Amino acid sequence: MFKKIIVAAVKISLVVALFAFMAVRALKGSAFSELRVDAQGAAFLALGLFFNFVATTITLVRWRALVQALDAPLSLKDALRFGFLGFAFNLSPLGVVGGDATKIVLVAKKTSISAEAATASVVIDRFLGLYAMFVLGLFVAFVSGFYANPEPLARFVAHGLIALTLASTIFLLFVVIPPSRRRRREKLAGAIPLVGAVLEKATTATLLYRRRKSTLLIAFAATLVVHSFFSISLYCLAKGLYRVIPSFVDHFVLYCSANVGSIIPLSAGPFEYFLDELYPLFKVDASVQLSAGYGATVGVAYRLAAVCVAALGVVYYFASQPRRRSDAK
Repeated sequence: MFKKIIVAAVKISLVVALFAFMAVRALKGSAFSELRVDAQGAAFLALGLFFNFVATTITLVRWRALVQALDAPLSLKDALRFGFLGFAFNLSPLGVVGGDATKIVLVAKKTSISAEAATASVVIDRFLGLYAMFVLGLFVAFVSGFYANPEPLARFVAHGLIALTLASTIFLLFVVIPPSRRRRREKLAGAIPLVGAVLEKATTATLLYRRRKSTLLIAFAATLVVHSFFSISLYCLAKGLYRVIPSFVDHFVLYCSANVGSIIPLSAGPFEYFLDELYPLFKVDASVQLSAGYGATVGVAYRLAAVCVAALGVVYYFASQPRRRSDAK
């Protein structure tokens, strides 16, 4: 218990320190003085929130399809309830683990699906989210010409997207290739020290999706739409904050590249920091140079939009709880 408290305290301290560092940098530049305050800006902010909400909802519908692929009767209502609650936990300073665990426990209890199968649905759901983000980011980086940017950070991002896409493709092949009679993949996972037994069961459940290739394909296509909407949300929020920003297509690259920071088990901080570092790499106008603070401010706005969506989801979770028989009488 004491160890968990220490780890939580360290993570929260890192988030606070990172935001303080970005705030100091922003104060030294013009990021705050250039903020727009007008009706058009407010309209773009509202549009950014809308796209964020739609994209989040689609992710929950996608997860439901993955659960149903394992023959678990999860209703759309329950998928939205459990998913929104898990999404709210994901936004805590402790990262994504709490939200995933919440979804696993709730769906296992509701559908009587095994814990391993429930875990598999969340693992595949998160993997598809990352894989589609890497593929989309890599595609747009090449289309926009960002891959040719000579800046070290840009080169690192481009090469990182290539490596992550290749690694994710290998994992996908691991899931969908025909089964082995000797259960080599399951035994390989089971041979890992300490967590082998759990991983072997989870791998066995995850491999069930090799019989659901059409579901995986549809879920992947839906995820590309999700990340496109999140990128549009980021662009609209940036447009609502500043008059001069990188292009619409550039925000697809920014979203996919900066979101790699979400892999780090801290829900806040890394995304905003990477966005702040990447923003000055995009040329917007010969007379304008985006300094430190612009990306961080847009990132915080994106984070606040996600918090608003999560708050609406929590309200929906409690408002849509099944009424007890004693209450219904």
